[in-house]
Amino acid sequence: MHKVIPAGENSILIYFGKEIDSSLPAKIKKFSEVLEKKFPNFLIETIPSYTTLHITYNLDLYKKKYNELIEEIKKIPENKTTIKSRLINIPVYYGFEVGLDLETILKEKKITLDDFVKIHSSKEYLVHAVGFSPCFAFLGKVDKKIQKPRLKTPRVEISAGSVGIAEMQTAVYPINSSGGWNIVGKTFLDMSLKNPLNISKFNIGDRVKFNPIDKKTFIQNGGKL
Repeated sequence: MHKVIPAGENSILIYFGKEIDSSLPAKIKKFSEVLEKKFPNFLIETIPSYTTLHITYNLDLYKKKYNELIEEIKKIPENKTTIKSRLINIPVYYGFEVGLDLETILKEKKITLDDFVKIHSSKEYLVHAVGFSPCFAFLGKVDKKIQKPRLKTPRVEISAGSVGIAEMQTAVYPINSSGGWNIVGKTFLDMSLKNPLNISKFNIGDRVKFNPIDKKTFIQNGGKL
């Protein structure tokens, strides 16, 4: 049974678990779709995360009491389900010129660059949430051998295409922005909203595979060091 609590005068937070679980993205996404069909007239937005679903609704259109809505949501069953999952391949150059924190990670973990690249690129990562900036997909889980906490002091600017690690998460910065993730590589792909198709590039439950490329391939395809 999911836990439902108030999150504001017109928002509610629904908990589906306490820890990151590979089964949760499909469950949360399906539940979000059910809510959108059940309350199409006053639901404003649903925001899925690792273990929760945040919903915002229009107070003027929902005429019942706050607690009544919570009770209605609690009665919706959590059906076991599967969702369509795409595999998204992202080419990455793991070089010290673009991997700003690679040297630190290699020294701390006592591994070689080849070892790091193999570990980071050998698995498919699940899209657990999309946020922070448009097209920024939170991917998990990173192997414990290369996990590293966020930087104590975030960088003022990280260039678009940079691939980062924060604890058990990994992600690609789609635009130039500030950030505290450990930068380990870079892709030449443009994942910004300059291309309107990128707004739906990542969906909850999709899988992402990082494919290592060399410096020459990176530059030939428009990559910038």
